[in-house]
Amino acid sequence: MGGVAERVALASIVAGASAVISVANLAGSIRVLDLTGSAFMLSLSVLLYNVAFTIMSWVWPAVFLGRVSRRGMLTFALGGMAAGLALMGIPPVPALVIAGSGIVGASSALISPVMMTIMADYYGKDSLAVTKYNTYSSAGFVLGYVVAALIRMRVGTPELLMASATTSAALVALTALIPQRYVIVEPRRVTYISLIPQLTGRLRPLPSALFSPRIVYNMRRLALDFMRMIRRNVQRRLPLTLVGTAVLFTAISMFFTPMPAFMRSVGLNDIEVYITYLTSSIVSTLTYRVVHPIISDYRKAWKLLIVATTARAPLFLLPTYVLLLKGRVAALPIILTGFVVVGLTWTAISSSLTAVILAMSEKERKDERLGHLNAMIGLGTIVGSLASGLIVKMYGYVVLSATASVLVAVATALYYRARRALVT
Repeated sequence: MGGVAERVALASIVAGASAVISVANLAGSIRVLDLTGSAFMLSLSVLLYNVAFTIMSWVWPAVFLGRVSRRGMLTFALGGMAAGLALMGIPPVPALVIAGSGIVGASSALISPVMMTIMADYYGKDSLAVTKYNTYSSAGFVLGYVVAALIRMRVGTPELLMASATTSAALVALTALIPQRYVIVEPRRVTYISLIPQLTGRLRPLPSALFSPRIVYNMRRLALDFMRMIRRNVQRRLPLTLVGTAVLFTAISMFFTPMPAFMRSVGLNDIEVYITYLTSSIVSTLTYRVVHPIISDYRKAWKLLIVATTARAPLFLLPTYVLLLKGRVAALPIILTGFVVVGLTWTAISSSLTAVILAMSEKERKDERLGHLNAMIGLGTIVGSLASGLIVKMYGYVVLSATASVLVAVATALYYRARRALVT
C-alpha cells in the first residue's frame, strides 16, 4: 500500500467524479425543464443518458483494453464528462443539452470499473476496495447535492453546470498521482467458458440443413440442440447473476423514477423531497464500513445480497402504505422511514453485488466484468424507467409498486439460483 498522496488521489477522483455525476443528473434535468418545460424532453434526456451509459459499459473493453492504459481511460472519462457538462451549460439549445447528457452518460460508464480495478490492485483485497470505493462514491454524491444547493442559491443552473465541468477537468491532474504499476492493463487470459463458440458452432450446419430434403427434421434437431445449449448456460453463476441484476434494477428504476412526482402528490414540498433523498445517501455513506467484514467472506457476501434484495420486496410497496394510511398518518415520516431502509439495503446490495462479481472474475478481467455489471444495471434502468411511466399512467402507483415488488422477488430467486450454480 502506497503513500498518503496516492490514497488521497484515489479518494478524490472517486468522490469528485460522483459529485460531478450527481450534479449532472440533477442540474441537467432542471436545465432541460427550464429550456423546454416539457416532461417528454426531460424523459428523453434521462433515456439518452442511460442508453449511452449502458452501451459504453458493454463495449468499452473492446474499444480500450489493450490499447489505452487505465490512466488514459480515466482521462477520457473525466474529460468527456467535462465536455458534456459544458455542452449542457453553455448553449441554451435543448438538443445540445440533451446531447451533452448522453456524452456524460457514456463517459461516466468508465469511472466505476476502472477505478474499482485500480483500487482492488492497490489495496490488494477486493472487499476493502469495494468498501472504500462505495464510501467515497456515496460521500461524493452527498457532497454534490449539498454544494449544488449552496451554489444554486447564488448562481443559475448554467453556471453550476460549468463549475462541475471545471471540476471534472481538474480531476484529470490527480490521475498522475496513481502509481504506474496500477494503471497498466495486464495481458488477458481466457479462463472462462464463452458462449460465442458454442453459438457459432451450432449455426455452422445451418446452410446445409436448409437445403436438405429432410429440412424439417434437421431444423428441429438444430432447434433442440440450441435450446439444450441455452439451458446449460443459464445454469452458470455469472450469467444468472447478471440477469438477476438486470431484473433487480428494472424494479429499482420502476420504483424510483416516479417517486418525486408521487411525493408531491401526497403533499411533500421540494425541500422535503430533497431531504428524503439526502437522508438515504447519508445512511448509505455511514454504513458501508459496517458491511465490510461480511463481504470479505464470499459466502457471506452472497447471503447478504439475497437478504438485502429480499428486503426490497416489501419496501417497494411504500406508495401503497402511504396511500392506505393517508389521512391518519402524515406521509413524510412514512416515506422518510422507508428511505432510511432504502439507504441500508443499498449499502448491502451495492457492496455485496460488486464483491461477488469481483470474486467470479479473473484478475485481468475484473474491470471488464464490472463493465458488464454496469451494462445490466443500465439495461434495467432503461426498461424500468420506460415501464414506470406507462404503468403509472394506465394503472396508478399501487399497481406500479406491486409490479416492482414482484420483480424484486424474481431477482431474489435468480440470485438464489446463481449462488448454487456452476462457477463459470
